[in-house]
Amino acid sequence: MDAFLELSAELTGFSADELRSTGLVEQYRALADGAPENEIIQLWYTGVWRGVIPSERAYAEGLAWKAVGVAAPGTRAPGFGSWEQRPRSSAR
Repeated sequence: MDAFLELSAELTGFSADELRSTGLVEQYRALADGAPENEIIQLWYTGVWRGVIPSERAYAEGLAWKAVGVAAPGTRAPGFGSWEQRPRSSAR
């Protein structure tokens, strides 16, 4: 495992495999090279780098959405009639 991925896993609490599954490791590595830890955490959780969303995928794959178990607003249609279903309960 490379140093950036290992550090990111430690800082975020998500496994290296979970971070890889976002498809953003290479993009984030290039952006965050030499950045302080708090900026790396913010990038992974919000998909925002110094006030800019680097890609649509970065927004959709933000770890904040995964942490609360929902899709980022506007990224997936819940489907007709979904308002009738109760939200699934949290595992935490």
